[in-house]
Amino acid sequence: MAKVGSTAMFKGLPSSRTWKQAARLNQIAGTPQTAYKFDPKYTKIELLLIQKNVFAPAFGLRRFWRQNLPTLKFHNDDVDFVLTRIATKTKEDLAKCPTKIILHHADGSVQELDCSNKHSNKILKELVALSEAKAVPKEEIPVVKHAGEEL
Repeated sequence: MAKVGSTAMFKGLPSSRTWKQAARLNQIAGTPQTAYKFDPKYTKIELLLIQKNVFAPAFGLRRFWRQNLPTLKFHNDDVDFVLTRIATKTKEDLAKCPTKIILHHADGSVQELDCSNKHSNKILKELVALSEAKAVPKEEIPVVKHAGEEL
């Protein structure tokens, strides 16, 4: 049985390279609680994120970008996902920078979701509510089986 190693971004993955890849693919495919399909009326989802890692109000959006966005992209290949990193030079500019998600509709209109000081789970819930996304059924989520994991 393979021991479980720790990586910087994804904790709890197996130490074997092959098993780690299978586990990461399963993380990207998501679960019924994290996998959602957007309505076709949405053409683009844009994240505005501050480039510096030290800005506390952006931590939730940063975690959302790392953990939830790959799953959303996996299940919505017809939607463009764009990350806009904003560079600032002063602390005053840093405080003025928006931390938000912008939903672009096919008709050209936009909706905004403010993500400042919100946890990544709350951001996901609010995005799902705002976009009226549908949960992907468990049967439609692919799972890569690998040794050391019980499914």
